[in-house]
Amino acid sequence: MPSPLMAALKDVGDGIRLAPLWWRLGLDQTASRFQRSILGPFWMACNLLVVAFALAFLVSALMGADIMGSYPQVVAGLLAWSLVGTAMAEAQAIFLYNAGLMQSQRLPLTFYVFLHAQKAATNFLFQLIAFWTMMLLLHRFSVPHWTLIPALIVILLIVCIQGFIIAIPSTRFRDVAYMMSYVVQLLFYVTPVFWTADHLSPKARRMVELNPFAHQVELLRAPLTGHAPAMIDWWWTLGTTGVLAVVALTLLAMFRKRVVFWL
Repeated sequence: MPSPLMAALKDVGDGIRLAPLWWRLGLDQTASRFQRSILGPFWMACNLLVVAFALAFLVSALMGADIMGSYPQVVAGLLAWSLVGTAMAEAQAIFLYNAGLMQSQRLPLTFYVFLHAQKAATNFLFQLIAFWTMMLLLHRFSVPHWTLIPALIVILLIVCIQGFIIAIPSTRFRDVAYMMSYVVQLLFYVTPVFWTADHLSPKARRMVELNPFAHQVELLRAPLTGHAPAMIDWWWTLGTTGVLAVVALTLLAMFRKRVVFWL
């Protein structure tokens, strides 16, 4: 009989082997969400651009910055947050949303986490297209730095890992799902998404540097605006990934068989 750790690793392997299935299912669920809509998934991109304009106007009014100069930074920050933060907020419903499928089909838990990451990546792609289109129209387009690809891979890996850490407790204790919305909202304001740490005091700036989400956002925002992320952003993000991976694997080993009974 395999140990819980080996069973957890096998679950991960089975989820990877089922990639064609969760990839197709994710596309179908995204398409069905915007059925009979003209713009389809681009509605999320429209929301991103409008909110970014409002926040850029706010930043320019409060900090005296040029709105056209701050707009690319704000929209790139919000685009990065759609993977870093928004995907984390939606992770609480990974197993609850797929309860019917989990109770009728025997699939590995990683299948549903990978499905969640696939939908987050698809949404990011549509928003990325809108971002580049808007930057071209505003003559603010910057050629993305090549580090965008490895940064995106690392962030998607974090999305998967956080999926386990959030979804398993949320399935057992439904209060966690309600709490996550408040936690993510708070993190949005304390993380430099639509503002930068340049206007802060040295003491406050050091506090921001201790925020792992700030480094994850910058890891995507920098290459989106044509710059290479700082090495400290890489070290923080990779270190966070390693710690979260241990926690996620522990939860998967301990509660893999119980999740379906909590639905």
